[in-house]
Amino acid sequence: MRHYTILFVIACSFIACKSEDKKSVKETASSVKDLKPMVVDGIIARDEYVSGSINTTGSILANEEVDIKSEISGKITGIFFKEGSNVNKGQVLVKLYDEDLQAQLSRLRIEIKLAQEKESRQKQLLSASAISREEYDVSETNLNLLKANELILKTNIDKTRINAPFGGIIGLKNVSPGAIISTANVIATVQNTQPLKLEFSIPEKYNNLVGIGKVVNFKVAGSEQTLKAAVYAKEPKIDEATRTSKVRATFANPGGKVYPGSFAEISIEIGERTKVRMVPTIAYIPDIDGAKLFVKKGGVATGVRVKAGLRTEKEIQILDGIVDGDTVIISGILQLKPQMPIEVNIINQTH
Repeated sequence: MRHYTILFVIACSFIACKSEDKKSVKETASSVKDLKPMVVDGIIARDEYVSGSINTTGSILANEEVDIKSEISGKITGIFFKEGSNVNKGQVLVKLYDEDLQAQLSRLRIEIKLAQEKESRQKQLLSASAISREEYDVSETNLNLLKANELILKTNIDKTRINAPFGGIIGLKNVSPGAIISTANVIATVQNTQPLKLEFSIPEKYNNLVGIGKVVNFKVAGSEQTLKAAVYAKEPKIDEATRTSKVRATFANPGGKVYPGSFAEISIEIGERTKVRMVPTIAYIPDIDGAKLFVKKGGVATGVRVKAGLRTEKEIQILDGIVDGDTVIISGILQLKPQMPIEVNIINQTH
């Protein structure tokens, strides 16, 4: 009798649990159905033609750049440039004190004149066999040594004039008149910014696709204008640490609106135009199982597994998971849940 009582109690408990489960499912389904639709933005998935490209970043470099330094130590007696102005090749930028060198040069010239007169007399005496060849050689050697010293002094005097090595824009000065400078002091920096250079690196696998003459597109911070640069040189080896190849391109800089040192976002087309299905990257949701998109099906949000391909700056190619005409959700992604009722505002895409 006790055995049948226990079985009866267990059976009743099981039936009660099943009834509760059915009730819970019905209540959940009813609650989802009764939810007010969430308003989101969406796009209609369509195939479009795009070019295969790689995106990278780089830096803007001056065409030529040099720190202006003195070859000798000395006192500054004059500065002959205005900060931020254009300078010409060979223009005197700074003058150092040279009066002591000028005095030495004047003295040396007198010594040379006397040595020339002596050498001339010795030469006449040698012709008359009045002196030996050795005596004449001494006076000739002395004259040549004095002339060599004159060249050294002239060179040192020339070094007191610091000239622009090429035409360009000179930056801010780091010295003042009267300052004592050494060869380590940077007086200012001169940059040639017409044209400019674009330096960037590309992954090893794309190295053969970016050759000399290749045109790349880029933007700099603070501007939405797309600029173009042509590749003119590449490093002849791959960097072993990063497995990338360094590349330089050049471009005109009309109006001087782009500055050396600027950060650049670069896009390089490496393939022919192909037909692909693209969606905004904001709709793409990576997770531990891969990635998914939310699409509208039957008035509710439905998560679908997708496989991604080519990426651009703002879009991503979907290789599998959606079909032409699907409504892909592009807003409120974090708030969406599977089977949530939604109302979609279709956004017209422009490319």
